[in-house]
Amino acid sequence: MNREVFQISQFGRRVGTRSEGEAARAQLLQILESLPDDGQLVIDLDGIEVLAGSFADEVIAKSLGLLISGVYGNRTMIVSSPSEELTEGLSDKLTQRNLAMVCVKTPKGRAWRIVGQLAEPHIETLKLINDRKKTTAKELAEALGIPPNACHQRLKRLVELRLILQDRVGVSAPKTLYQFRSIL
Repeated sequence: MNREVFQISQFGRRVGTRSEGEAARAQLLQILESLPDDGQLVIDLDGIEVLAGSFADEVIAKSLGLLISGVYGNRTMIVSSPSEELTEGLSDKLTQRNLAMVCVKTPKGRAWRIVGQLAEPHIETLKLINDRKKTTAKELAEALGIPPNACHQRLKRLVELRLILQDRVGVSAPKTLYQFRSIL
């Protein structure tokens, strides 16, 4: 996977206005567009003291909304933050838009966490996929102890939010077979 890092600190240590965010979003989308179809943009918050909700909404939440609409193919975005406090405003804005992102470089020794809104059963499923790196719906349903239909609904939402990727691996009449993989 080809990764590109987008440093928010290039816009200052304290970023807060919508107009600043609009200019930053234009640059972010330009980089996102330049990535290969399976590329990933890492939004890095290192060096930031204040990330206001208005700026986060303009740069990150609106860009994520475009990404999940399908405009940018299979590209993905994650955020890297040295502290949970920095992502509080972003989490609020993502929640208002019914969106979620993976955040890496988290405190308390966790490998990743969710920023925004995602139901606990979806987080449980995402954790299993991230642990396994690749898996099928059947394997997940068995591991989670849930009916296949419930598993498919969880996977549909995770794919829709670009928290995981879905790859077609074959056909077994009358179904298409998919494998689901972590974006981490």
